[in-house]
Order: sequence, then C-alpha cells, then structure tokens
Amino acid sequence: MVVASSNRLAEQARTIPATLRRLEQQAIHDTTRPLLQALQAAGQEAVRLWIRNTSAEQQTPSPSALSRIIDTIRKLLRQAFTGVGAQARRDIERAAFNAAQAAARQAGVIAATASGQPTPPVQPVIGPEAAAAARAVPAAVEEEQSSALALLTAATLTALGLAGINAVFQRARRAVTRIARALAVATTSAAAHATRAIATAIGPTIRLLWVAEPGACPACAAYAGRSVLPGRQFPGGLSLDPARTLFDTPIAGPPRHPHCRCVLIPWSSTWPVDGTPLPTLLRQHARTARRS
Repeated sequence: MVVASSNRLAEQARTIPATLRRLEQQAIHDTTRPLLQALQAAGQEAVRLWIRNTSAEQQTPSPSALSRIIDTIRKLLRQAFTGVGAQARRDIERAAFNAAQAAARQAGVIAATASGQPTPPVQPVIGPEAAAAARAVPAAVEEEQSSALALLTAATLTALGLAGINAVFQRARRAVTRIARALAVATTSAAAHATRAIATAIGPTIRLLWVAEPGACPACAAYAGRSVLPGRQFPGGLSLDPARTLFDTPIAGPPRHPHCRCVLIPWSSTWPVDGTPLPTLLRQHARTARRS
C-alpha cells in the first residue's frame, strides 16, 4: 500500500479555502451586481433631477419640484429592489450547494489518500446554518430598502441637498453588504456541513480537523490543527493575539466569523501517513503565516 505524505496532504488541504474563496467571490459578484447597477442608475437619475431643478440662485428645488423628485426616487428605489431578496436567497442556496459539493469532493480525496481506502459516497446538502443564512436575506433586504426610503423626506433634502440624496443611496447599498455577508456565511457553513457528513460516513472514530485559510485572523489561526469528533464542539475563546480574544462560545466549526474561509477535513491519527503529523503541519503553517 502506498503511504501518503503529510506534506502533500497539507498542501491539498490548504487548497480548499482557496476554492471556497473563488466560489464565494464569484457568487457575490453575480448576486449583487443587478442591485448595484440598478442603484447606480437610480442615483444618477436622482442627481440629474436635482441639478435640473436647482441653480446657483436656487439651491433647493421648489416645493412642487421637490415633491416630484422624491416621488421619482421612491419609484426608482422600489423598482431597484423588486424581487431582489427572493432572488438573492435562491442564489445563496445555489452557491452554498456548490460549496458543499466542492468541499465534499476535496475532503473525500484527502481522506482516501490518507487512509488508502475509498471514501463512501455522500450526497452533500447545505445544512441548517447555510439554509438559515439564506432564509434571512429577504427580510434583511426589505429592512435596508425601508430604511433608505425613510430617509427620503422633504425636510432631509431641504437641509442636506445632494448630500441627503447620497445618504439615501448609501443606506440602500447596505443591502448589498448584507447579501454578501449572508452568502459568505452560507458557503463556509455548507462546506463544513458536507465535510461532517463525509467524516460520519467513513466511521465513528473519524475526527474533523481545522484548516485555517491563508492569512487567517488570530482567532481562526489558533484553531489550525485542532480536531473534534462530529457532533462535538471546538473550544471558544482561542486566539494567537491575547489582545483580540473574542468569541468565547464553543463552536461546531467554521465559519468563525463572516467571510471566514477556514475549512474542516476528515482525519484519523491511525491512518498510515508518512512525515510530521498533519495537525502539527497545519498548526505550524498557520503560525508561520501569521509571523510573515
């Protein structure tokens, strides 16, 4: 039987966060682009209307013109947000499933290489954490739309002028940030859930080994090389920077925070792997990366 190299396994493991990063960034781009484009066009139209109805002598539109501007901006904002929340939820669920598939495939290859045995087939699902992140998005998008519309008053625009219009659209763009945040949480959560399914399918003694993403924050880097059995939790409060010790609550695995791309892989100390133990290599890499 060919014995796997721990260095090779560590290299394979560290490619998984990069895969998640690519999936996440592409999905964020594709999911948020229509709203960003619509808000940009609406903002440009709002500015055009304001300039057309003002002058050096009259820096605020007349009451009737201001009312028309507000009505037009409200209409543009509602059009920009139409269907966004529901579509974003579908896009996030799709991205989470793609992340689960990719993580399951890569985790299965690592387990088969390390153990010398084929990995049992598992149909990946996104899991409850990813589903919850996607499900919360429509309400979050609606909240940001309502908040932006609430800023759109005659009193605000009279007092602030164009700055008031900019504030409205700045608030509206917070919906993009919340979509991106939910998508990031969903993809990493789905990847971790799929890996748990792989580990459980292999056997009851298989552990989940934490792989920190390159450039991981001090909290995440502190978990590199640690492992737990599926269903158990990693301890809370770990950090390589004592001044930044956060998140005291134990967790089942990544994501440790939004946009965390750490991953889990199946692991057993009984697998015939040559070289420095894989948990030690992952721990050393995370600490070396922090110092550099």
